[in-house]
Amino acid sequence: MKLSKKLICVMLCMALSAVSVFAGGRGQAEFPSRDVAVVAPWGAGGVTDLIVRSLAEPMQAELGVNMPIINMGGAGGSIGMHDVFVSPRNGYRILGTSMTSIATVRVMGLADIAPAQWHAWNAAFTPNVIAVRGDSPFQTLQDLIDAMAANPGAIPMGSAGPGSSGHVGGVVFASGAGTTFNHIPYEGGNPAIIATLGGEVEFTAQVLAELIDHLRSGDLRALATLATEDITITGAGGQSIVLPSVLNYLPNLAPMLPLGASIGFFVPRDTPMDIVEALDRAYFAAVQSASFRSFADDRGVVVVGQTRQQTDAYLVSHSSVVNWVLADMGMAVVPPDQLGIPRP
Repeated sequence: MKLSKKLICVMLCMALSAVSVFAGGRGQAEFPSRDVAVVAPWGAGGVTDLIVRSLAEPMQAELGVNMPIINMGGAGGSIGMHDVFVSPRNGYRILGTSMTSIATVRVMGLADIAPAQWHAWNAAFTPNVIAVRGDSPFQTLQDLIDAMAANPGAIPMGSAGPGSSGHVGGVVFASGAGTTFNHIPYEGGNPAIIATLGGEVEFTAQVLAELIDHLRSGDLRALATLATEDITITGAGGQSIVLPSVLNYLPNLAPMLPLGASIGFFVPRDTPMDIVEALDRAYFAAVQSASFRSFADDRGVVVVGQTRQQTDAYLVSHSSVVNWVLADMGMAVVPPDQLGIPRP
C-alpha cells in the first residue's frame, strides 16, 4: 500500500509526540503514580513509627498518593534497611528510621551499608531520657550510677536493639559514669518501655517522644535527659515535671550532647534525581505543616527540617561520635577506623 506524503508526515508527528510524552513522563510527572510505601524498621509505637507516621500524612497530601507504613523490625533496624536498599530505585519504597541506626549499622556488624550510600533527610530530634518505673528505688541519677558501680554489668537496661538511639544513649551515659550495664534488646522502643514498666529491666534510655505519656502519668520517672539543659513538661494534672539534664551529674558528657533520636527519610543514593526532588518537595511540605508541628509540640520533639546536604554533614559528625563511643565501650563488632570513621 502506498502512503501519501501527507499521511507519512502526520504519522511521524504522532510518533515524535509519543516519544516526547514518554520521555517527559519519565520525570516528575510520572512519579508518583501509585502508593509510596515507607518501611519503618522498628516496631509500632516507638519513636521512629510515631514520627514517620506523623510526617507521612502531610507528605502524601503533597504527593497525591497514599504512604502506608510497613513496620519491619529486627536486627537493630537492619532488616528493614536492607529491604529498602535492595529494592528497585523507583521511589516507591523508602526508609523511615533514625540517623543513629544508619550511622552504626556497619560498626555493629549488622549490614554493610554506609551512610554515604543514602540520600537522607533529617526531619526531627527528640532527646534520650534515663527513665525508671514510678516506684523504682532509684530516686536520682546518682542512685542509679552508684548501683551500677557496685554491680558492674549487672543492672539491666532495655533498648530497641543494638545500635539503636536508646542503646547508644545508654552507652554514652554509662561511659560518662565509668561503669556498665546489662543490655537487654527488644524489637523496638515500645517493647523496651513496657519491659521497664513491668520490671523486666531497671531502666531504659529511650527517647522523650516515646516516654512522654508515661512520664506525664507518673508510671515512669525521669532521672535525667541527655540534653544540655533541664526540660520541663506538663504532667497529667497540669503540674510541671522537670527532666534534669545529665550534666547536673556528669558534666564530662558535655561534648557528646545533645543526644537522642534524629529521625528522617532515606532512599538509595542512586535513585533518579527527579524522584529525589519530588520527595524533597513533599518532605519540606511535611516538616512545615501545622499538623506535624502540633505533633512535635505535644510529644517533646524538635522540628529540625535539614536539607539533604545538611543531613550528609550531620551523619558524618554523628557517625564519628556514636561509633567511637561503642568502640571504646567494647561493643563495636567492626572497628570504626577499619571503616574509615575518624575519631571525633
